[in-house]
Amino acid sequence: MKRFLLVLTIVLSASSTFAQTSLQDVIYLKNGSIIRGDIIEMVPSETVKIMTADGCIFIYDFADVEKFTKEKPIHYGRTTIDKKSPWAAGIMSYFIPGLGQFYNGEERKGWIDLGTQVGGYAATLIGVALTMEYSGYDDYYYGEDGTMIYEYKEGNKFLSTTGVVLFTAGIITIYANAIHSIVDAVKSSKRINAENGFVMYQINERCAFGMQPSIAYERPQYLQGSKPELSAGMNFKLTF
Repeated sequence: MKRFLLVLTIVLSASSTFAQTSLQDVIYLKNGSIIRGDIIEMVPSETVKIMTADGCIFIYDFADVEKFTKEKPIHYGRTTIDKKSPWAAGIMSYFIPGLGQFYNGEERKGWIDLGTQVGGYAATLIGVALTMEYSGYDDYYYGEDGTMIYEYKEGNKFLSTTGVVLFTAGIITIYANAIHSIVDAVKSSKRINAENGFVMYQINERCAFGMQPSIAYERPQYLQGSKPELSAGMNFKLTF
């Protein structure tokens, strides 16, 4: 009986040790960021130092931290975690919207972006066909005396207008979806890297630099009664 209890104690201790070592430290920041890795130094009520999966070291103030936890590493169904390249994801979505999402492992978003792009091209082509087929046009023929007679051929106004609407909607969809796909692919790859403990543009252990395309639909604050406008640009962030 004593031997059984001793073996059981050893097994439970080994299981507990394995469970603890299989977890990783996770820091939730108040700005919404999630940093995964190993906490290597902590000064209570002041700063915490964490090393991410790629060996980068970051130091955060306690005032910026929402909570500390220990969680299982995220593997996304694979035995190893691939570091995503925001540049590669953005370029892929530039040529084929949705391709960057597939690269990031977000198949559902990739199919949505790809399907939206195909739908935009289909609407554009159908709009061109309807407009050309059913718009009114000038025709001419020669009379019995050899004179040229001009005549305006009436088209189908409803179908021709529908064609113009479809063409316009298709063009807007193509460009808007392409921009959205590029921006989303870049942001998603950076988010996935952050969730997996990867950080881009590390300068030193206390300083990191990042840049990110940005697009927003907002109302200019300096104009009274202005309408919302689509604005695009580049965000730069330096942390130290």
